Order: sequence, then C-alpha cells, then structure tokens
Amino acid sequence: MKVLVIGGGGREHALVWKIKKSSLVKEVYALPGNGGISEIAFVEKIPVNDFENILKFSLEKKIDLVVVGPEEPLSLGITDFLEAKSIKVFGPNKKASLLEGSKVFAKEFMKKYGIKTAEFEVFTENEIKKAKDYALSLLKKDNFCVVKADGLCFGKGSFVLKDKESTFKVIDDLLINQKLGKAGEKIVIERCLFGKEVSLIGITDSENLLLFLPSQDHKRLFQDHKRLLDNDEGPNTGGMGAYSPVPFFKKELILKAYEKIFKPLLFGLEKEGIFYCGVIYAGIMLTEEDLYVLEFNVRFGDPETQVILPLLKSDLLEIILLAKEKNLKKELEFYDKSCLCVVLASAGYPYQYEKGKKITLKKEIEEEKNIIFHAGTEKRDNEFYTSGGRVLNVCGLGNTLKEAQANAYSLIKEIYFEGMQFRSDIGKKGIDYEENNTSKS
Repeated sequence: MKVLVIGGGGREHALVWKIKKSSLVKEVYALPGNGGISEIAFVEKIPVNDFENILKFSLEKKIDLVVVGPEEPLSLGITDFLEAKSIKVFGPNKKASLLEGSKVFAKEFMKKYGIKTAEFEVFTENEIKKAKDYALSLLKKDNFCVVKADGLCFGKGSFVLKDKESTFKVIDDLLINQKLGKAGEKIVIERCLFGKEVSLIGITDSENLLLFLPSQDHKRLFQDHKRLLDNDEGPNTGGMGAYSPVPFFKKELILKAYEKIFKPLLFGLEKEGIFYCGVIYAGIMLTEEDLYVLEFNVRFGDPETQVILPLLKSDLLEIILLAKEKNLKKELEFYDKSCLCVVLASAGYPYQYEKGKKITLKKEIEEEKNIIFHAGTEKRDNEFYTSGGRVLNVCGLGNTLKEAQANAYSLIKEIYFEGMQFRSDIGKKGIDYEENNTSKS
C-alpha cells in the first residue's frame, strides 16, 4: 500500500522509518519532509496546513493511508477534510482534537470524568481581578502557579510562575495585550504539581487502547556565553531529548494509568459522542500521592516517538490499520532494550536561530548502536544543512539505559555544524534511579 506521512520533523522521520519496515507497505511519501526523510521516502514541500494541495497530492499518487504527525493540522480538521473525500486518515477528527487544541476543554473533560489533574480555574478578559486573586491564592499556598493559554501555542503557552509580578504580567499579556492572539482569549490557572514527569502514549480505535513503553522528555535548554547548563534550567523549548523505558514507571504504574486515566478517557469520549481513532498522549506527573494528568496530546510526542518506535517490535502499520478497522485487539511487542535521544539544536534556539550551516558526520553509523532522525535539515548537492531550531535527533540503543546514553553521546562527538548545542544530561534521572535502586537491592 501507499502511505503518506504529514510533517517534517524528527517525529515524522521516525514514523517514516518505522512504517517503511512494514511488509504491507509499497511506497512511503512525506509532506513536506526533511533532508533525512528524503533519503528513505518521496518528499514534496507542501505545508502541513495546505489541505487542498495535500488532497490533490493524495489523489494523484493514489495514497491508501495518510498518517498525520503534527497537532495543528489535526486541530484544523485535516482528518475530517480528507475522509470526506474518501481518503483514509490515521489521526483524530477535529472534535476529538480539542483534547489538545483547547486546554479549557481538556481540563473540564478531566474534571467531569474523574481523571486526576491539577486544581484549576478558567478565566476570560472580563475576569482579570478574579484571575489574579486566584493566582495569588495558589502562590501563597505553594509558592508557584501555572498559567496556560487555552489554544495551541506550540510550546509557548504554558508558564510556571513563582512571584506576583511575573504572574500578573503573564495574565495581562494573555488576556489584555493578546500576545498569543486567540489562543490566549481564555486562560487556565492551575496549581503547580511536583514529582516525576512521564509521557505515556497509546493508539486507540475509540474502544480499545494499546500503550507503548513509557518515556521521559527533557524540555529545557539554556545557553549563556556558549556554556550549556543542564538540570532542567533555562527557558522552555521543544523536547531536547528523551529516553525509554522509564525505570521508575514500572508495570504496575502503567496498569494504574490505564485504569485511572485511559479507561475514563475512552468512557468520557463515548459519553460525549466523540469518536477517536488515532494516537493519544498523556503527560503524567507521578507525585507522592498519585498519578495526575498534566495534559493530553492527540498525536505522537516529539522527541518521545524517536525513542519508543525503535523499541517497538510489532509492525506499526499493521497496528494502525487494525485501529482503522476498530479491531485493535493485538498486543504490542517490544525489544528488551533501552533507547535514548539527544536533540542537536541550532545556535540561538529557542529564540532567533541560525540556518544554512553544513552538517558533517565523521563516521559510519552502527545500526545496532545508533539511529539519527533528522528534524530541521535540508539536502542540497548531496550534503545536509540546518534549516530549523531542532536539527538532528541522535539516538543511542543499548541493553541498559546507561549503555544507550553512552552510545548516543559517543556518536555526537562525530557530528558537527557551526553553533551546535545540546544537553549533556539526557537520561541522568533514569540512570540515577537505576543505580540507586540496584545498590539498595
């Protein structure tokens, strides 16, 4: 069959790479793709939100299945649009995508169906004083509060705050100054949770759900005078690395998440009359008390996908097709290994970043140890150049998390582009947990 992947980041490179391994696939296409994807699939530079040209391309190429990577086209209704033209799409429809597209919808949905989430309230521009009073009450209680814009902001709409001045400024910027436009017309103010964050991603046909191995994302990068600081310091960014599986999120916690998060989610969707076929991602905080949902996403995570798919032994395309047939009863199989991904970013990221820097790799990749998934790259004259903020995803595989980490960072020493920056502590929390618990046993 012919499969089209929508998107052009590291997540989509991983999806193309995994789908390409299926015996069911004949040809794989990607729109707009990137330099790395162009080596294993047919690419064409059609933007992810250009639905008319995506439709035209799909009809011309006789595409059998469209797999959507990013959240924006899903929230804008690409599934509804293409399926109205009899093109099969894997990805939730516009109504179901509100779980990510609207923080207000998601939080109120969780409250209604008993899915534990941080204490919260919703405010509009007519409720500035109430919003500030509520935020102050949280700051007095915990010394922290979280303010979130309602709509999609691509990592720029969530603020963890710890003083009155900065909190009031964020509230004013969103509700009065409209710095995030319509996305900030409503805001959620919530209690700040403390604990260990885990990403748990599954595939659902709206009745059944299969979970991938848990992963942990690292979302911060800070650069000061060309010195990288780790330990989750600095501004929020897109994911700067991830690893899977997560040593402290064991089988009993996965089962608990299934019972307490995903089952109520599916029950609530059915009650609301919302059909959901696609990927569902729960950002979970493991506190001393319980599991809490920080957010739902309606697509594969980035860079979580880059570490969970190399560990998936099952045929991803077969699983997707079973979901489309509402017959998702086959168990997922995994390799007994660890995978760790380090993101290499351009100089200036996450702000104004540089482009057009030549990328060099000094040695051949050993596939049993490493995979590189491209994100912000383009290929010209048989050479790769930077074209985005997050440039490459360097993945290490190993029998242990520590071995996977060593393999990832070893390969990074062989890669160069001007201004390259990355975190040096990806996986540290998991490795520390493993070592501390091994020494105690």
